Amino acid sequence: MRSLSLALFLTATLASAQSTTTNVQLILDASGSMFSRFADTTRIAAAKDVLTNFVSSLPEGANLNVGLRIYGANTSAGDPSACQDSKLVLPMRGLDRAALTSTVTATRPRGATPIVYSLTQAAADFPQDASRKLVVLVTDGLESCGGNLQAALEAFKARGIEVDIRVIGIDLGANAQRAFSGLKFENVDSSAALAAALGRATQDVAKPVETRLPVTVDLTENGRPVTSGATVSFVGSVDASNKTDLAAGTNGYTGSLLAGTYTATVTSAANGAQSFSGLTVAPGAANRFTFEIGKVANVNVTVTPANPVAGSKVQVAFSGAPAGDRNWVTVTRKGDPDAVYSDWTYAKGASGNVELTLPDVEGELEARYVLKNPDGTERVIGRSVPFTARRVTTSVDGPSEALAGGTVSVRWTGPNNERDYVTIVKKGAPEGSYLSYQYTRSANPVTLNLPTEPGEYELRYSSDDSNKTMASKAITLKAAEYALDAPSEALAGGTVSVRWTGPNNARDYVTIVKKGAPAGSYLSYGYTRNANPVQLKLPVEPGEYELRYSTEASSPNPILASRPITLKGSSYALEAPSEAVAGGTVDVRWTGPNNERDYITIVKKGAPVGSYLDYGYTRNANPVRLKLPVEPGEYELRYSTEAASPNPTLASRSITLKGATYNLSGPREAKVGETISVRWTGPGNAGDYITIVKKGAPVGSYLDYAYTREGATVQITVPNEPGEYELRYSTEAASPNPTLFSAPITVKR
Repeated sequence: MRSLSLALFLTATLASAQSTTTNVQLILDASGSMFSRFADTTRIAAAKDVLTNFVSSLPEGANLNVGLRIYGANTSAGDPSACQDSKLVLPMRGLDRAALTSTVTATRPRGATPIVYSLTQAAADFPQDASRKLVVLVTDGLESCGGNLQAALEAFKARGIEVDIRVIGIDLGANAQRAFSGLKFENVDSSAALAAALGRATQDVAKPVETRLPVTVDLTENGRPVTSGATVSFVGSVDASNKTDLAAGTNGYTGSLLAGTYTATVTSAANGAQSFSGLTVAPGAANRFTFEIGKVANVNVTVTPANPVAGSKVQVAFSGAPAGDRNWVTVTRKGDPDAVYSDWTYAKGASGNVELTLPDVEGELEARYVLKNPDGTERVIGRSVPFTARRVTTSVDGPSEALAGGTVSVRWTGPNNERDYVTIVKKGAPEGSYLSYQYTRSANPVTLNLPTEPGEYELRYSSDDSNKTMASKAITLKAAEYALDAPSEALAGGTVSVRWTGPNNARDYVTIVKKGAPAGSYLSYGYTRNANPVQLKLPVEPGEYELRYSTEASSPNPILASRPITLKGSSYALEAPSEAVAGGTVDVRWTGPNNERDYITIVKKGAPVGSYLDYGYTRNANPVRLKLPVEPGEYELRYSTEAASPNPTLASRSITLKGATYNLSGPREAKVGETISVRWTGPGNAGDYITIVKKGAPVGSYLDYAYTREGATVQITVPNEPGEYELRYSTEAASPNPTLFSAPITVKR
């Protein structure tokens, strides 16, 4: 939810070290608040001008790689995926001015401001080499997705990447500025100041081209050349004092300009003054432009409703438009330069109807139809009748006092525009701040989770589009009473009953943690809404612990009450024979706390903690009967539990599995389909059986079979197909059912 602003990720090569490659990534913040204004223009228009001006003035050179990452352009701030809306649209491969400027120009602010996610992703965009790496982040707000800036820095460190990060803030308050402490930071309040700050941030690594470049403009009127009778003036999009008049000549209107972006004004007696914006003058480019100054089209533009609410959506209809699929429509303040824009969208076809969001500003507005020329320049060729958006009474109403950490119901009146929201903030917090919030479109009244810290706060009605506080009401948060009642000692691995006192908010919980664990830590836990007392499963490791009353309503989950508890070790023991026959069973008598998830198992000697073969829960029997592996060798019986991970070994004892004696006595030959008698020798365990199979058949194969429990001699029916076969003594106690003994048999007709 918030506008972090144009994040720019810029830069360039050391002028003094041409052999060093510099990798630069521009990160453009396309969050919704980028449509908010400086005094002289919208922030997105300023960002576009400053960024394209910078890219245009970069020197040519094979050692400079500039990439572009954009976030917030694809999903609305309230969308569940808004905090992962960050895309690398141009990788760092050389300096493609045209792709950079056209992509920036086409970006439409829309979503949230996942700064940390974007920087974390950017860490993976850079090569792991010795190249120079620089980030310049320009933002008009704070991280809106709960990310920790330190985590982004760690992402670079984890890949062994050293990066220079510069932050330029746009009208950030003192609290917001402190969020970037430890980084190189500068705050600005205008597009000119933004450009200057960007220059200072990059002056040591990217010197702009300062030589003037020849520029030629060809004028046409209804397709015919105009070589005289007009004046052509270029004015810098970022620095209005950078102005140059071109001279008329036989080869067009000519002059020289510094590299950068410009708006040209052409004035003639027949057509008056006309503006052409989006002009880029750059080294290595032709820098020749053609302007058609005759009437291009008679585009009619209308806005409905005629008396809209400020910040609301309107329908903009256009007709009589020229051909082109890159022409666009915007709504902005009347009197703004033609290059300024707010919300916009492409306008395809000769006529159509599009939806736009009005800026939340005072004064007259107008809709504009902008023609995109083939050379990239732009010209306004249609305007609506000016109109003034009306204001709607805005208010918030809630209690004057509430319990900290609880919830509050806030009824509101207001325009209910798509990005309007109600929030709670510390009293006097900068405009655009927010803690818990809810969009007005979702409910009236809205329910807010209150901070857990008592004090003076404000309920506010605000908007993502302007960050303005439209209405507010003071609220005092009183401290709630919290307490925990439980024994001071308990057996490790058992359970404890914890009676609690507290507000019992929806996300409150009681947990147990190691003594002194950081706030937000938890082991076993239970929500207060489910029970009082709460039953907690205790860790199996003895020691000093804390019981805590905490909440998920703020981050990191604060400790609202705590009390110590000492976990004593339980007595564990196992009794069983030291030897047994492999494939058989063994009875294991146990001593232990018999917690719900405790169990007895057998494993190979030295197997990793948490390993198991056959097992039985202690809650079901004492002794526990286990099926033994069929493979002889050294094993362990273990008392373990699922109450912790990996399931710890709480007691163990060795057991040696001896091989059993196996034998089969039966005929060496038999006729097809005949039933034969087979006497067997073996342990005769529950899953043991005698079968006949083709000679060499895979382990676990079977045809006719009989369990050994059926008697010392079993009956087996011979297959109907002659051939070489085997009689096998096998078992279901392991998989695939192993062959413990076999004898050959020939089947004849």
